[in-house]
Amino acid sequence: YVYNSERSITKEGLDNSSAKLLPSYSILLSSRATIGEASINIKECCTNQGFQSLLPTNTDLDFLYYLINTKKKVLIRESSGSTFLEISANKVRSIEIDVPCFGEQQKIGEWLSNLDSLIQSTIKKVESLKQVKAASLQVMFPQEGETTPRLRFKGFEGEWKEAIIGDLGKTYSGLFGKSKEDFGHGRAKYITFLNVLNNAHIDIEALELVDVQDCECQNAVKKGDLFFNTSSETPEEVGMCSVLDIDIPKVYLNSFCFGFRITNNSVCSAFIAYLMRSPIGRKIMTILAQGATRYNLSKNNLCNTKILIPCSSKEQEMIASYFTNLDHQITLHSLRLEKLKQIKSACLDNMFV
Repeated sequence: YVYNSERSITKEGLDNSSAKLLPSYSILLSSRATIGEASINIKECCTNQGFQSLLPTNTDLDFLYYLINTKKKVLIRESSGSTFLEISANKVRSIEIDVPCFGEQQKIGEWLSNLDSLIQSTIKKVESLKQVKAASLQVMFPQEGETTPRLRFKGFEGEWKEAIIGDLGKTYSGLFGKSKEDFGHGRAKYITFLNVLNNAHIDIEALELVDVQDCECQNAVKKGDLFFNTSSETPEEVGMCSVLDIDIPKVYLNSFCFGFRITNNSVCSAFIAYLMRSPIGRKIMTILAQGATRYNLSKNNLCNTKILIPCSSKEQEMIASYFTNLDHQITLHSLRLEKLKQIKSACLDNMFV
């Protein structure tokens, strides 16, 4: 059955004399704007005029829900209207569908419902890990006006020491003298702007090709190098820091970032990368960002900036390892989530007529 969702609303609330209370375990189908979006209603309720409501008869509820998800193009094609598109209850009723026997419907509905449960639990896991990371970045680095973090690994104590970034290493430039014809081919590779912006550790799989001749005097990157993006449309995204974990020959940095090579053996590069991505690190970079419509980071200003780091290189390494493992778990579960979504999409394409 398809219910019309027409009802009147008064200032005091729903006018019960004209309302239709929809039964539980019906399907709500968006009939305006986002036509074809559907959800399963598990409680008695009323809706506004933007929905058609379906009550399955001799049809498995889950199966019908997923079947509707495969019919969005049909629903949009059957819609009409001058100011906005809408599909009527009669149009929804008239759409022909092919269904298997009830037992097969149940199997299909159960399979897809379980798949959705896996997707939702994986989404929650990713969000939980991200929240843990955000909270850890807040408490495992000293905040403004403090000299020790609020949370430390067992066995470490005492104030963190002050260091000037420029005393820890030296900067170098990314690719120069290149035109768009030099990119997308060649025997060399380069680290993209987005790779630096989005990752605390450079994603080796996301390197792109560039043509660099052996006679060119370009700065090749090395294991342990840090990279900073020099500009952004917002000050909050200036100076995002990434670290390269392995040595790869003939790899260079894009021209919109600069490199920083640690020369102090007591400093862990990955620790610096996470420090610069922590709330205190982002505040430092926001202050350093210069500009009005587009914000830029000066190498000199960065090198003259003071930061706090643990006196023990072991503590630096443990902090870096902790966040690296967290990022690894976030990546693994994010990849699993994408795989599950791909499986669901393939099932919707191939399990319905």
